[in-house]
Amino acid sequence: MKHTKDAIHTIIKSLKMIFNSDYSDVARVHSYSHYIESVLITFINARRIGIYGSDYASCSAVLSQMVSLRLLSEGTIAFWEAYGSLILHVLSNDWSSECIDPRSIHEELLGRDLYISEREVWFSPGKTVRDTMGSYYTPSDFAADVIHEAVEKYLRNHYATTKSATVRLLSDAKIADLSCGCGEFIRVAQNYLYERYGIKHEESCVNFYGIDIDPIALQITICDLLETVDCKKWIEIISHFALGNPLIHQSDEKNISTKTCLFAARRYYAADMGIDMNNLFSNIRFDIVVGNPPWEKVRFEERKFFKTFKPEISDIPQKNKRHNAIMNLKEQSPACYNWYCEIADDYTRFRSMAANHPYVSKSLSGELNTYALFAELSLNFLGEAGVSTLVVKSALATTPANKPFFSEVVKNENLSSICLYENTFRIFCIDSREKFSVISCTNKKHESFEMIAGAKKVGDLHSIERTCLSADDIRIVNPFTLMMPSISRNDDIHVLLDIHRRLPLFESVYPECRFGRLVHLTAHAHHVETQQNADNLPIYEGKFIERYDARFATFAGLSDTQKYSAKAQAIRNPTENGWKKMPECRYFIKNDFWERISTNYPESYMLCWRSLTSTTNTRTTISMLLPSMPTCQSIQFLQTKNNKDLLIMLALFNSKPFDYLVRLKMPGIDLTQSVIRQIPVPDGNAYEKPTMFSGVYQSIEQHILQRVSALLLAEPMVSQILQEATTESVQSKTKESLENELDDLFSLLYDLSDLEKQVVKASFKS
Repeated sequence: MKHTKDAIHTIIKSLKMIFNSDYSDVARVHSYSHYIESVLITFINARRIGIYGSDYASCSAVLSQMVSLRLLSEGTIAFWEAYGSLILHVLSNDWSSECIDPRSIHEELLGRDLYISEREVWFSPGKTVRDTMGSYYTPSDFAADVIHEAVEKYLRNHYATTKSATVRLLSDAKIADLSCGCGEFIRVAQNYLYERYGIKHEESCVNFYGIDIDPIALQITICDLLETVDCKKWIEIISHFALGNPLIHQSDEKNISTKTCLFAARRYYAADMGIDMNNLFSNIRFDIVVGNPPWEKVRFEERKFFKTFKPEISDIPQKNKRHNAIMNLKEQSPACYNWYCEIADDYTRFRSMAANHPYVSKSLSGELNTYALFAELSLNFLGEAGVSTLVVKSALATTPANKPFFSEVVKNENLSSICLYENTFRIFCIDSREKFSVISCTNKKHESFEMIAGAKKVGDLHSIERTCLSADDIRIVNPFTLMMPSISRNDDIHVLLDIHRRLPLFESVYPECRFGRLVHLTAHAHHVETQQNADNLPIYEGKFIERYDARFATFAGLSDTQKYSAKAQAIRNPTENGWKKMPECRYFIKNDFWERISTNYPESYMLCWRSLTSTTNTRTTISMLLPSMPTCQSIQFLQTKNNKDLLIMLALFNSKPFDYLVRLKMPGIDLTQSVIRQIPVPDGNAYEKPTMFSGVYQSIEQHILQRVSALLLAEPMVSQILQEATTESVQSKTKESLENELDDLFSLLYDLSDLEKQVVKASFKS
């Protein structure tokens, strides 16, 4: 930690002396910050491999030697010649100490954002850089789990059974990390091969390969290997590593200086950051590919970009208003504006560049995700019996956007295993609700693949029992998307398969449903207003509804700052004299535009549910009936001509059996119609079956309608549909008891066994 503070002090002090308190050229400030860190880390790495220097002349010689080894860009030398004496003046005397760990310094600096105002610069804890680069490094013990999985699968593919055959095979195995960062997986793999199979570091070091966009991280990785071997092997080892973005194919590949300059300016997706993928590593195919590639969406996020130097722009939530503020930068701060345009253009051009990539095609659908692109890239770089074992977002296997790649892998029998993790115990220092997986693919065919669900901690990959699944099993569970369910326990997959085999899908039981999601606050911003008048209508938001409650929350009493902040929270709507007021809205849609976009939804009522939700919430499906009205993207809905079906579906959606199935099917935090359509539900005829329940013998439909009517009595907006149902409500029962009885009725309709009931019950918090 001390040396990180020294690095921060040196960077900030040097920047202040270089720029003399004029930081208007933000891109240049960021670039110089990178170059200062680069020379500091280079001095440490040079000492590690036996190259020393202390005064200006010898430091220049050190940097020159590192350039000649292709471990540093010539641009860094030019920077040093201009500002080296100044940096040495600031630098701590013990900086070249042998005990300094460059990896920890660089990774800790990545956890800090450089903030820039007109007259000041400073570092503050943050994750803007980490998020943009996707640089969340893997703990060593978890990396060891991944290495073990990859190596064992590789040996299994070769049917290696004797120790001598195993050692011989692994001694020649080419191992790669295509987003290697500071080389955690390579370092762990070296140790694993030595400790488990006796393969010495000086023998294995020539078998590792890597790519990264970060020149500092890549230098650390390479020097880890150089440190263990005779300098005669240095050139060979260095040739196994490439600087650049492997997701960009660039036949006219640029030199290290150009790429370093672009990286320093945070232009990670610039065309010139690309690599000639057809010439990379002279067409070598790898035996093992491991790693934790970035998990980011390839998109330019304006608010994140401006956060550290133009927070007044970052704080504007409305896209059209933010655009106006950005346009004002043309005159106010042309350097900032030009930098913004360069990076925005890089992202725009990336999609067309990605379409020409020789090693990715199936992962290019929809919004691009780096983990999917790297997964396909890794698979296509494998040898005949090679294994790719990566840490990726579970969305690779569960989200329909990734269907072209994942379904192809399953269909072609390339999938060997998948272990689904929940970040409950913070294996990674990110949101504890984040789901990720360790996925292994091979070029060798597998009729079935191994699955582990609900892994949470280091060691689970090799301690939890595995279940075998086939492509047919996936087709049964998710026939439309052909993706994995988002299960948390191995038992869930068996329950899910059994229910699917005995019940039809929502799509086939209710084929006439019309799904919708109407007002989008960003896409329709020109038609949205923040003050109500005679020419607009209030927009209902997901925050306003709860199960059987259309007035759960409101924005009444909140200031404009509270209402329109980036993560605005509505407040609980109070009950007064047994009633709640209508929620106070914060957005309104113009009447003429509403008439235009609502023409395809002519029914009087709609079944609404919160679109943004989570499988870790107390309840995932939160549904309520509303009269047809403007709703924003946080509400999805369906309409059907049969209002009795609408009441039945309301009870179905809010029941625990349905909610349980949604939890297993929902890939992220958006409960979409594609999820609803694939949920198994009771057949329409099942509701007509007479059943003795709570002392009354009548059809299950009547039992359900009576209880739904009782739950909706306090909501005048749905009085008409209750009258049409012509059903007397159950009296003198609490909301909780009515919902519990509805859960029991749907357990009957789903024909749940005692074991299945226990599994469903266990999935909900008490």
